[in-house]
This record gives sequence, structure tokens and C-alpha cells, in this order.
Amino acid sequence: MNKNTKIVLVVLVVLVAATTVLVMLNRESIMIRRELQESGTFLLTHGETTQTVSMRDLQSIGPVGVSASPRGVERNFTGVSVKGILDRFNMDYSGARAVIFTSVDGFAVSLSIAEALDEANAFIVFEEDREPLGTIEEEEGLGPYMLVVALDPFPNRWARHLMEITLQ
Repeated sequence: MNKNTKIVLVVLVVLVAATTVLVMLNRESIMIRRELQESGTFLLTHGETTQTVSMRDLQSIGPVGVSASPRGVERNFTGVSVKGILDRFNMDYSGARAVIFTSVDGFAVSLSIAEALDEANAFIVFEEDREPLGTIEEEEGLGPYMLVVALDPFPNRWARHLMEITLQ
């Protein structure tokens, strides 16, 4: 076995070991994400407090129609304002500067507290054209929940497959 072959084998062994360690470290996070998706819930976190939000919770807030026109194409959703969710769960946002929205795949969007509390701007939606958004397992699924920033002309700050809302 020549020197180059030994180096390649050592690198492969190190990569396999590192991958195994990372999978083990992320195992709990992966299981939590899977449970959230399967149960149709997401987390609402502020400081040490974390609450689970369900479809029933959103329905109790009173869903509204949400129109947004990303890239000039009108889309119609059903959902609730972020402010409505924060109020429903008695979250004290008086000292918060931002709200972070995290998707199952790790994608995160940050809105200023003013943007997030604007009841004409930030919504957590669960239907488009009166149909459920679907799940990450479905080919074109966007949900079950998605952040829509209705006043943005582009959907760059929309978060599909919402997993957590965090006040900071």
C-alpha cells in the first residue's frame, strides 16, 4: 500500500468517525423535529419558557384571510397574525428586539419586533387557497405551518415548515 492510499484511508476513517459523532449529537434535535412535524405543532420560545402551539390553538385565535403578492403574483392564505399568537400565549414582548422563525431544515428568518407585531404583515399560515399546506414529506408541501411576510415584495423572508418562533 503506497503513501497516498494510506492518507486516503485515514481521511475516510476520520470522516466516518466525525459523521457518526455529529449524528449522535444531533439525534435528539432530529427526533424533536420529527415529533413536531408528526404532531402538527411548533414551538414558541421566550427566554426559559417554551410552549407548544397546535392547530387548535391557532383556530382559537381566529384565522383570517391573508393576501400576499410575492414577485407580483397574488397568493391567498389562511392563518393568524404573529402578534395574535404572542398575545394568546401571554408572551411579554415588551423588551424583545427581534423574532426568529426557524424551519425544520434549519433555515431561519429574523424580523424586527415592529415587523413581527404588525398585524398586516407577519402571519403564520396553514392553508393556501383553502387547502392545507401539506408537510415536508409531500413533494410540494410547505407546512404544516409557514411564516408569510405579507408586505414584502419577495418571499425571501418566508419560512416554510415552521418549527419554532423565538423572541429575542
